[in-house]
Amino acid sequence: MSVERRPPRGPRSWWPWLSLLPLGIGSWAPIYAGVRARVKSWIALGAGWSAITLAGWIAAVSAGKNSSIAGLLLIVGWVGGAATSFVIRNQYEQAVGSPLLDATDRAQQRLSDRRRALALARDNPSLALEVGVGRPDRPGAVDLGLVDVNNASVTGLLTLPGVDGDLATRIVETRAATGGFSTLEDLGATLDLDGGLVESLRGHVVCLPRQAHSSSDTSDTPHAPT
Repeated sequence: MSVERRPPRGPRSWWPWLSLLPLGIGSWAPIYAGVRARVKSWIALGAGWSAITLAGWIAAVSAGKNSSIAGLLLIVGWVGGAATSFVIRNQYEQAVGSPLLDATDRAQQRLSDRRRALALARDNPSLALEVGVGRPDRPGAVDLGLVDVNNASVTGLLTLPGVDGDLATRIVETRAATGGFSTLEDLGATLDLDGGLVESLRGHVVCLPRQAHSSSDTSDTPHAPT
């Protein structure tokens, strides 16, 4: 019978010890954990304990050192912040130490940014052009995993799924002759593309207005020898 061996645990998180600072000074520690792990409930708890501690300090200043209410508030905020910090430490370490969770968060952010970029290309194409949406071939551009088939170079077009050198060249030559494509469906119909290929491009293609004298039409397109 084999026994599953767990990987050795790394150094424990240091931030919970901040919550032990005297008189509730570190009661905000759960906020740090919540921001790092993206857990709103921890942020809310930290904010709550911090608010109680702050109320205690205000009461102490207003009523003097003999205020029992001020002392009670300070103790509640201090103990609450410390207890919360050490209770959530294991969950925090699992959340920030998981490559899968990190990758999932990054993927969700990319998908969210891509949806916003698609909306920007639809609603404000001039701004999308300025930002560089769909231009993986342009240094400094924020392409967000999209390709602008009306302006991207052959190099940029080759990043699209199912697009090879011949098709990328056809796109460049056709858009130069026709003034560009209005939609993905227009691209597919004009170039007589297979329906499956068109669907594989959905969510990856934008059709922004053609930029005058676009160098991408000439820099990557092969020319016949003279």
